[in-house]
Amino acid sequence: MDSGKKGFKNRHWWFWTAGFFAFLWVLLRSGTNPKRLTYPCQQMAFPLASTWFLAVIAVLGGGLFLKRFAKLSAVSILLVGVMFLGASPGLAGAKKAPSSLPTWEVSDPVSTVFVMDSIPSTSGSLAPGDASVPDPYLKDPAVDTLLAMLAAKDIFLHRTAEHPQGIVGADNVVIIKANFQWNAQNGTNSDRIKGLIWQILNHPDGFSGEILVCDNTQQIGTGINDQDNNGDDPEQSIVDVVATFKAKGYPVDTLDWKYIWGDVASEYSEGDYNDGYVYEAETKITYPKFRSPSGNYYISLRYGIWDSDAESYDAEKLCIIDFPVLKAHFLAGSTIGVKNWIGVLTTAYAQQRYGGSNAMHYNYFFSDYALVARVMAVTWPRLTIVDATWTSGEGPNNLAYLTNTKMLLASTDPVASSWYAAKFILTPVAKDPDETDPDRQGSLYNNHLSRWTTFLADSAGLPCSMDSTEISVYDRSVLIPSGVTERESQFLGFQLKVTGVTDQGGTISYVIAKESRTNLVILDTSGRLVKTIVDGVIPAGQYSVRWGGTDDLGRRVSAGIYLCRIQAGGFTATQKILLVK
Repeated sequence: MDSGKKGFKNRHWWFWTAGFFAFLWVLLRSGTNPKRLTYPCQQMAFPLASTWFLAVIAVLGGGLFLKRFAKLSAVSILLVGVMFLGASPGLAGAKKAPSSLPTWEVSDPVSTVFVMDSIPSTSGSLAPGDASVPDPYLKDPAVDTLLAMLAAKDIFLHRTAEHPQGIVGADNVVIIKANFQWNAQNGTNSDRIKGLIWQILNHPDGFSGEILVCDNTQQIGTGINDQDNNGDDPEQSIVDVVATFKAKGYPVDTLDWKYIWGDVASEYSEGDYNDGYVYEAETKITYPKFRSPSGNYYISLRYGIWDSDAESYDAEKLCIIDFPVLKAHFLAGSTIGVKNWIGVLTTAYAQQRYGGSNAMHYNYFFSDYALVARVMAVTWPRLTIVDATWTSGEGPNNLAYLTNTKMLLASTDPVASSWYAAKFILTPVAKDPDETDPDRQGSLYNNHLSRWTTFLADSAGLPCSMDSTEISVYDRSVLIPSGVTERESQFLGFQLKVTGVTDQGGTISYVIAKESRTNLVILDTSGRLVKTIVDGVIPAGQYSVRWGGTDDLGRRVSAGIYLCRIQAGGFTATQKILLVK
C-alpha cells in the first residue's frame, strides 16, 4: 500500500504543481477584474485551476475524493487543450484572411463602397475609463483614413455650409447602432467606435448634440457590458470608451434598448411621452422611442427628434449610423448591415404578434415578408461602417472560428456594404462558405439579402444594390491624386511646401487663407495613414511644423517615399517626401 501511494504521488506531482500555478495565475489576473476571465489565457488556465482547487478542498476535507479528482486531472488537461483551441481567437477553426480586396469603378453607380485592408493599430487604450486618458488616444487611425477616403469622393462626415449634404450635423442626435448581443470579438470593435465618436465630436461647427451607442440585445444576449472588449487592448470595453468621453465632459452615452424590450408605447405626436416600442399591427413593424440619457431629447427612431413646443418632429436632427461587426450567422447566413437591424426592432410578444418565435424568424424576418428590411426602411441609416477587424466564420457567438482579417469598409448603402463584406471578406474565412456567399443561388445569405434588397430597393425606393455592375469600390488609392508632383501647390491663397526631409526630419510649411478645419497628414505610397500632424480648426496664417520620420505611435518609419497631404477650406494638395536614413 505504501508503494502504491508513493507511485501515486510520483505520477501526479505535475498536477499539483501545474494546478497551483494555474490557480495563482487566475487569482492574480482576474480576482480584481472578472472580465479578464474572457481572455484566452484565462480560459486556458481556468479548467486546471478549478480542478486543482477542488482537489485541495478534498484533501483538507479528509481526502475522501482526492483519488477521484487526481484521476480526473488528465481530463482537466484535455479540457485545457479544448479551451485553448476552441476559445482562443484565431487558433482553432480560423482560416487565412484574404491578402487583398478587389476594387472597380462603374459609370453612374447606384452605390459606392470604400474598403481598407491591413488597418493600422489604434492610437491608445481607453481602458481606464476616466479623464486621465490622453486626448491623442481618442482617435483611431483606421477610422480617420476611412473617412478621408469617403471625403475624396465627396461623401463628407460633417454637414456644414460648405458641405450641406454631409452626414452629421453639428446639432444632431447621433445613434451608433452597433452589435453587442454577444461579447468579445462577437461585438463591434471598441477602437473603431471611439474613432468615429471622436470624429463626430470634432465637427468644424462645434458639436452640440448627443451621441448614443445603442443596441437591443433582446432577452437572449449578454447586454452592453464590460465584456464587450473587442479592441487592441482587451481590457478596454465599450463601457470604458463611453466612460472616458463622459469623464472628459462630452455628450456620449450607451443605451441598450433591452430596458424597453416589452414596453408598448405610442408616438409623441399622440401624447405618449413614455419610453417604449411602437408596434404597428398592420405591418408588424416595431421601433424604439425614448428620452435620451441626458434628458435633453425625445427621440423617435422613425420620425426624428420631437419638439414638444412646436409639436413636430425634426427628421434632419436625427442621424443613424449602422456599425455592425462582420460574422457568420446560422440562421441568416451573415450578420452585417441589414441583419444588424434585428437589434433595432423588438422580439417581444412573439406568440401574440407572429404566432411564436419560429414563425417570427421564418415567416417574417427571413422570408419574402422581409420584416427586417421593413424596419430599416423607416429607420434608414445615413452611413454604414462594417467592422472586420476580426471576422467570425461561425456565428453568432462562436470564438473558435475567428480570423484577424484587419479590414474595414463603409458605404451609404447598407446592402452594398453587406454584399461586399460577405463576398470578399467573410466567405473566404467562413466555416461554411456555401451559406455565406451572397451570390451563390440558394445560400442562406443569398436568400435573405436578396429578399431584403428587393423590399428596400423596389418597394421602399431606397438607393441600394447587391449587383456588382451597379457598385463602385475604392481603396486607399483614392487618397493619392493623379499627377502628384514635388513642386509647391497653391489654391486661393492656400499653400503647401515640404523642404529638407532627411533622417533628421524636415519642415512642412503651409498657408491657411481663411479659418478652416485643417487636416495635415503623412501617408505611405499605398495611402495608409502614417501620422496625423494637424487635425482641427485653425485660423488663417502661415505655419511650419517638423516631421521627424515617426508614426502616430512615435515609432521610426522606414526610409522611402511618403506623401504629405493637406485638406483645408476645400483645398487639397499632396507632395512627395523622400525620407532617407
